[in-house]
Amino acid sequence: MNFIIGLGAVFALFWIYRTRKLVPSVISIGMIAGIALVLLPGNKLLTAGLSIYIVFVFIAFVYGIFAKGLTKWPRLVIGIMSASIITYWFWKLNHLHGNELLLPILSLLIGAAALISKAKLKNEAGFLVIPAADAVAIIAENLMR
Repeated sequence: MNFIIGLGAVFALFWIYRTRKLVPSVISIGMIAGIALVLLPGNKLLTAGLSIYIVFVFIAFVYGIFAKGLTKWPRLVIGIMSASIITYWFWKLNHLHGNELLLPILSLLIGAAALISKAKLKNEAGFLVIPAADAVAIIAENLMR
């Protein structure tokens, strides 16, 4: 599952280079830094990496609410995808049980709806791919159990 999240991070790096927008780039770099700390061998920085990742997903949520130049649908896509991943990790880290798999599925469904509707998320695609890859990894991990 690390491979899927790693691919999302590599795509985000490529997208940073391609778009060169400040706020989406900072959000992507923060998420990538959190992922890098989580993927380090030894699990010594697992909690720190996950915390950094969650903070930057929350920043993406705030960006979705307050970003100028976005219509209602792209704001909703960013907000729901970010909120569902934040809620999933909150649920998981607090050892709460039940229906936690619905949140990554919601995130993927909203992302698919954004692709189908051709939402204007060109600059935000880099940091939206990372939560989508996280959702795919979560679902795949749960299906393998």
